[in-house]
Amino acid sequence: MNKMKFSASYALMLVFALCLSHAYASDAPKTGTMPELVACLSDDNAPFSSSNGGGIDAEMSRRLGEFLHRPVRISWIAIPERGGLGRALRMAMKPGNCDLFFGIPVNGTANEDVLEQHLETSEPYLSTGYVLVAAKGSNVRTLDDAQRAQRVGVVTATPADMYLHKQRFNRIPYGNNRDLLDALSEGAVNAAVLWLPALASAEQRGFELWPNAIRDEHLPSPELETRFVIAMRSGEADLKANLNVALAHLRSDGSLDSILRRHGIARTHVQ
Repeated sequence: MNKMKFSASYALMLVFALCLSHAYASDAPKTGTMPELVACLSDDNAPFSSSNGGGIDAEMSRRLGEFLHRPVRISWIAIPERGGLGRALRMAMKPGNCDLFFGIPVNGTANEDVLEQHLETSEPYLSTGYVLVAAKGSNVRTLDDAQRAQRVGVVTATPADMYLHKQRFNRIPYGNNRDLLDALSEGAVNAAVLWLPALASAEQRGFELWPNAIRDEHLPSPELETRFVIAMRSGEADLKANLNVALAHLRSDGSLDSILRRHGIARTHVQ
């Protein structure tokens, strides 16, 4: 009887030890057993990605690989002028090429290029938009002030340009962000509604903002906000689920905030 009790107790202890061992093993990094993840990134989209300097998405891909215990290889993709993101996605997401395509912008509920290619997407990992920047010596403090100002700069044919047009601002359109920043520096405009990542990229290249230049970091319009997701081929439910778990982890442990701070847009993470 005692022997039977001892055997039963030993068996229970053995089962518990095996379960505990399996739990620790599942948390431990796995090397040499998991297939490589190919992460495709635009080669010229700072501060999100740049083949010369890495960027937010490059750091994100490596951190996600660490969490998923999978080696990551970055493949730099040139977004063509003809066909744009849709053409890049069509070529990159063919079987055998990219597993993940980072930096997909979503305005509203979906990205049309992703829908056309029948791709899946992760949960948003980043949300950013436009900020109100006042020129040196300008008395513009708020968006209401800007609406009464004589000259408000904006890059033409952007969501901000359309927003200012609909709201009847005295907008002055510029061809690109560099020209708009020059106009602000020279006082050619009273203020500007500027794409925050473009401002962060300019600062990384050495552009210096004057004190109290940014007057409003959260302009109150969904039209001025863009979320970013990661695209993947359809039919990969496990990869999508694991990726979303990993993104949630990077948000909760502060990794995402650290990455965004290094690239000048820490205030734009998705909650």
